[in-house]
Amino acid sequence: MGSIFLLTLMIATVQLQAQNSARSEPMVSFDVQGNIYVRSDAGRRIIVGNTTRCWQTSGVPNGQYMACLVKDDPQPEYPRNMTSHKLEVYSRGGVKQTIQQGPPIRDWHFWNDGQQVAVFFGDLGVKGTYGLYDSATGRMMQQLAEPSDESLLPQWAKSPFQIQRESVPTGPQFDQERTMWIAKTLYQIGKLQPGIRRKDLLRIFKEEGGLSTPMQRTYVYAECPYIKVDVRFKRTDGVSAVTKEDPEDVIESISRPYLDWSQMD
Repeated sequence: MGSIFLLTLMIATVQLQAQNSARSEPMVSFDVQGNIYVRSDAGRRIIVGNTTRCWQTSGVPNGQYMACLVKDDPQPEYPRNMTSHKLEVYSRGGVKQTIQQGPPIRDWHFWNDGQQVAVFFGDLGVKGTYGLYDSATGRMMQQLAEPSDESLLPQWAKSPFQIQRESVPTGPQFDQERTMWIAKTLYQIGKLQPGIRRKDLLRIFKEEGGLSTPMQRTYVYAECPYIKVDVRFKRTDGVSAVTKEDPEDVIESISRPYLDWSQMD
């Protein structure tokens, strides 16, 4: 009897651990092959798509929803063909909702912890339309035309970047602090001159994404990724065929600092 009791207890423990593990994993996610999957009520994986179909994918922190901005052209030849007219929203149990209105999708984001998704439709150069949809059902909850002033948009329609911009404090005190910070930044960058080593540059700069070579690269200021410099290096050992960067490489030329958006690899 004792052996049977212990065996039953061990089986129950393993089952409980498996259930707890399933609960701790997100309901919607993707694997290393790019397969987008959702979990059934029993915890089983259900593949609903692949990220290769998507221009952009995004999920919510609680793991309940994920969305894919579906490519119009799976293999576009030109950047202008990187368009999408359809957004797919995945949720638990293999449910997929398709949001599609006609005009191309210019922007989208989850709202209210993923319970809704806001989508901005419209052709370039003309006024667009904002729609708020229920993530679980795909039902439109609100719709409005693009206003002349974006600050008039309701919070759900504002992009995360717009909300971030509007949260920046303003006023004489903040203006003075920003001016002092810019002065400090220009002073630090101004000390970087041809002849110093790559390792010295990396004390205040970080590598930027995008195209580069071991001897020519764009760097971003460590305190602000929008402040950049373009740098050319030369080797001190006379090696002509350079395949990797060396901390001892010497700066041959460095551009004046400039502002630009971040680049991704």
